[in-house]
Amino acid sequence: MTEEIKSEEFKQLLKKAKNDDRIIGLILTGGRGKDIFTENSDYDVALITTDTSVLNIQDEYKSKQDIIDLAIMSLSKFRIYADVGTAEDYDRYAYAHIKAHIDKIGEIQKIIDEKGILPKDQTVRVAKNALGCYLNSLYRSVKNHRDGNMFVSHFDACESLPWLLTFLFAIEGRVRPYNKFLIWELEKYPLKNLPMRSEYFLGKIELILKSGDIEIQKEFHILAERLAIKNGCSDVIDDWEGYYFGREKL
Repeated sequence: MTEEIKSEEFKQLLKKAKNDDRIIGLILTGGRGKDIFTENSDYDVALITTDTSVLNIQDEYKSKQDIIDLAIMSLSKFRIYADVGTAEDYDRYAYAHIKAHIDKIGEIQKIIDEKGILPKDQTVRVAKNALGCYLNSLYRSVKNHRDGNMFVSHFDACESLPWLLTFLFAIEGRVRPYNKFLIWELEKYPLKNLPMRSEYFLGKIELILKSGDIEIQKEFHILAERLAIKNGCSDVIDDWEGYYFGREKL
């Protein structure tokens, strides 16, 4: 299916929604919403309706050629969708760096912007949880390496990385990007607290993914510890006192 056909169906959907009083917001998420996509990318669209109009719209707006991946939510549901700690909070990054195509009430973009970051009252909690999970996987990797269990050590090293990334983004009030968008995110919006170039950091991640490199894990551990102390998470480091690793003790 050509890009022209896909684009045309989206334009028709946009036109229909603009003329439908039941629709108050239309959001293009996914890679297309961030303007990074391929010819294989679908259109991930969220339609926001008035609270009394959400029923029966699904069939009316269903994509005939499965080009549009459509989610329909009432305004009330959209306000709380993907809140931190809910079952849908995995979808929070979908709204980072996104602009509404339709915002008839002047509130949709504000809600999008709030979803694309971490709430201030949740930042430290998310960071601490991620840091604890990171240290747990890290030390498992180190101990398995020490005992000669190289496959398991490598596996644990790989599992530690998402938690490290969640921590690094959380201390800046940001949502960890999906893996697909990590390189793009760091190129366009570098981590301010990261004391190294994004390219260098990503290269180190790749080496851990390939080999579980212990020396690089040590480097990351020292980085995480310093940033934890600097950003109000030192109690998590204290909970692991006696293990060190980055300072050679285990």
